[in-house]
Amino acid sequence: MEEFFLSTDSTADLYWEEVQKLNCGFLPLTLTIEKNGQTRFLPDNFKSMQEYADFFELLKDKNTNISTSKNNTEIHREYFEKLINEGHKNILHFTISYGLANTIENAYEAAEILKQTYPDFCLKVVESNTTTVPQGILVRMAAKYRDEGKSLEEAYNLSEEAKHRLQHFVMVDDLFHLKKGGRVSGAAAAIGTMLKIKVVLTFDREGKLKVIKKIPGGKHKCIKSILDDVENFTFAQPNCYPVVVHTGNEEFAIEFAKIIEERYHIKPEVRIMGPTIACHVGPGALAFAFLSNELRPY
Repeated sequence: MEEFFLSTDSTADLYWEEVQKLNCGFLPLTLTIEKNGQTRFLPDNFKSMQEYADFFELLKDKNTNISTSKNNTEIHREYFEKLINEGHKNILHFTISYGLANTIENAYEAAEILKQTYPDFCLKVVESNTTTVPQGILVRMAAKYRDEGKSLEEAYNLSEEAKHRLQHFVMVDDLFHLKKGGRVSGAAAAIGTMLKIKVVLTFDREGKLKVIKKIPGGKHKCIKSILDDVENFTFAQPNCYPVVVHTGNEEFAIEFAKIIEERYHIKPEVRIMGPTIACHVGPGALAFAFLSNELRPY
C-alpha cells in the first residue's frame, strides 16, 4: 500500500510522458487567449512538442493577449476528491511559489472542506518557492523519496529544505511581456528594448522574481555574466539537477548547455518551458537552474 501519492499543478512544467512515468497526479491551469475580439481557453496539458511550438508562435504575436489565472478552491476540491475516490488518501502536492500566486491557500481550503466528508484525508502542500522546471525538479526529487520508501512527512520536510537551495538565472529576451506582468515599467521596457538590454532574473528567498542584472549587449555577453555569478555556488551531489530551459529557442539553449558542460563538467538537461510561465517571460527567454549546497543569496 502506498505511503503517499505524488501530485503537482501544471506550473511544474513536467512533460506529459514524465507525469505518467512518475505516477504523479496532475492539475492543469488554464490560459485565456484573446485575439481579434475572440476569447478561447487553453488547458496547460500539452502532450506533444508541436503544441509547444504552436504556442510559442502565438506568443510572438503582440496582438494576441495571453493571460493565466490560478486554480480556485473548488477546482482543487474536485481534483483532490477525484484522487481520494481513486484510493489516494495521503497526498504530497506541489504548487507555484507563494510569491507569484497564493495557490497553496486554495489547496488547503479545499482539503479542509474534504475532511468533513473524508476525515482520514491527509494533504501536505509544498509551496515550491519557484515555478516552471525547478518546481518540476522538486517533484522528481519527491518521487525518488517515495520510491525509497520515505514517509509523507519525511518527503515533505526534505522538499521544504531543498527548495531553498534551487538557484535560478533567467535571461529575458523580450521586455514586452515583463512590462505586461508589471515586472518592469513601460518606459524601462521601451528604453531597454531600444538599447537591447538583457534582463537577468532570479527567485529570491520569498519566492518572488527579482531583477539582478541589466546587461547591454548580446546574449553571449549575458551568458558570460550569468556564469560568472554561478561561480558563487557549489553543485549539490550526487545530483544537482542542472537544466537549461527555453521558450522556443532550442538551438541557443543547446549552445548554452554545451558552454556549461565545458566549464563545469556537468551536463544540463535542455527543456522547454510550459505555457503558463512562458507567457509571462515571453519568447526567446533562457534559464539555467540547479540545486546547490548553498541557500539563495537574496
